[in-house]
Amino acid sequence: MFKKKVTTWIVVLVLFSLLEFLMLSYLKGYFGIYFSPVIFFISSAGVSISALYAAFFFKETPVINQKYIRSILLMLPLLIGLLYYGYSVFSQFPVDSNQSDVFAQVLSPSTWLLTGEYPYQDVVLPTYTMHNTYLPMQWLPFILAVIFSIDPRWIPLTAWVIMMIFFLYFLPVSQRKWDFKFTAGYFLTGVLAIFSMYGFISENSFDYAVTLEMLPVAYYIGLTLSLLRGNWFFMGLSMGCCLMSRFSILLFVPFLMWYVWKRFGSAVFLKSCVTTVVFIILIFILPFMLKDPQLVSKIAGNYENGAFGEWQVHGWQQDGEEPYQLARGLGAAIFFKRLYEYDIESGIQHIKEVGTLLSGIIAIFMIYLYQRNRKFLNHDWVLLGGVKLYLTIFYTFVLIPYPYLYVLPVTMTSLMILKAYSDYSRFEIRDPNVPLGIEAS
Repeated sequence: MFKKKVTTWIVVLVLFSLLEFLMLSYLKGYFGIYFSPVIFFISSAGVSISALYAAFFFKETPVINQKYIRSILLMLPLLIGLLYYGYSVFSQFPVDSNQSDVFAQVLSPSTWLLTGEYPYQDVVLPTYTMHNTYLPMQWLPFILAVIFSIDPRWIPLTAWVIMMIFFLYFLPVSQRKWDFKFTAGYFLTGVLAIFSMYGFISENSFDYAVTLEMLPVAYYIGLTLSLLRGNWFFMGLSMGCCLMSRFSILLFVPFLMWYVWKRFGSAVFLKSCVTTVVFIILIFILPFMLKDPQLVSKIAGNYENGAFGEWQVHGWQQDGEEPYQLARGLGAAIFFKRLYEYDIESGIQHIKEVGTLLSGIIAIFMIYLYQRNRKFLNHDWVLLGGVKLYLTIFYTFVLIPYPYLYVLPVTMTSLMILKAYSDYSRFEIRDPNVPLGIEAS
């Protein structure tokens, strides 16, 4: 009976995940500019709720140090194929600052740093000048691209693949014999997980080719892995990288701190916090922020200024169309734009306020849920479900719903699929109707 229940859960999780993948790729915008965002939200929320539900019936087992190189070998052809496919797409779009200011914002500060200049100065583009809007870990790795004169898009693509390999390597799988049935199931799970990135690149080739979003996503893969494993140094380092690349996780930090404290103890909590703080001080505050104390507000302000432009119809669009980036089938910005048709500034301010409020509520809710049911829950799935729920809300109310931003929450779904099969293959199932301490047969 319990096996059937778990199998049903796996099927539901996969169906929600597959729908989410398709809504970011092959079905993006298929149901229109108003229904598509709703369907995408439902699929993402379905994944997060499914994960939280799993916490109530998967019996948690201790983390094992045994690693399976076979799990990497099975996925390696898919990941190498992704590298080749990613290269074949961005090779069709040469690096051009006229098409995207992203390249200038990572290459210019990297060059200035190597020549001893202050990286946070105005970036001169072919048609305008702008202030560098990126936090350090969003551009520092591209020093490698400057030094070795390589296409900067290799950095995020390679980082994403490497972190997926790390995740597969440290993710415990079945301790039983790898028979054909188990191996085939694991391989198909990996195909589904990595398929999300193939689909995104295929159907959003231009967005992929002119952005570098897979780099911060790689940081989040590392953070997820470290939170599952409990390594305080890796936890602090990856948290520092996430905070110093995008602000996405900022409002969820209180829950993550609570989670680490309650699950791994005060020593791990304190050491991971100190590692994060020291990392931020060394990488951002001392070298850059001391010279310009208003740097953070400038970075945030530039993004809001960009939102005002994207909430208006461009000159190259036809009469009667909605703003291009808001009408691509993602996020709630299109609804706020319609509500504030004649007061765009208020619309931007209100979606920002709603998103901030709801994201904060999710963090508080997850603290309550974790504390209220801490004796009954599988900690891993509380973490995964909570992070996914937070990212779902955060990116639903993002000011500009660029498709490439959603690579992060969709990658989180990919990690959850891999984890689900891992648990399905090695975890015992607990009957929620049987008192704790009594194992279900």
